[in-house]
Amino acid sequence: MINIIGLGPGEFDYITKMGEKLIYSSDILIGGKRNLESIENFSGEKIVLGNNLKEILDFIKNNLHKNISVIASGDPSIYGIGKYLSNNIEHENLNIVSGISSLQYIFSKIFVDMNDVYITSSHGKIPDFDYILSHKKVCMVTDSKIGPHEICREIQKRNLDKIVVVGENLSYANERITIGKPKDILSVDKFDMNVVVILDEK
Repeated sequence: MINIIGLGPGEFDYITKMGEKLIYSSDILIGGKRNLESIENFSGEKIVLGNNLKEILDFIKNNLHKNISVIASGDPSIYGIGKYLSNNIEHENLNIVSGISSLQYIFSKIFVDMNDVYITSSHGKIPDFDYILSHKKVCMVTDSKIGPHEICREIQKRNLDKIVVVGENLSYANERITIGKPKDILSVDKFDMNVVVILDEK
């Protein structure tokens, strides 16, 4: 069986008990370097997942008889590896264990419900900001090309009254959550790995 397990937003304490149980009963653990380092005292084989996605997929298909767990930050079904593996591996060989996503985490930290939130990402694409910013409540997974500054400039171009929340390194010791109007966010020089929430001003 191939398990795809969400580790939660970052800190290992946020992993589900089911996810932890499956990880430590696995023969092979596959994941990003930082994620693998967070799994201590694992006695099986660890394989680093990077730009070798096709190679990893071929390895998994050739080892379906083994107990393999693929780990990912957050929830693997929200802009994660879950989609890719689900599209390429027969479902009877797959088991997805959801984790707490960084999106869920940041909404809990700012005490805002997730009802009717529009979820999107800027990874590898040019977002349709006219559509995105027409929503009252948005959560965007960002990348190095389109992040908080670019989002705030798009808001300013349209003269919209929005509050922007930037969550960096969520659940880690160096977590930082910045809340403000676009001009406030633009005054911050740099943001680390982050998720952005956009809300209508009340």
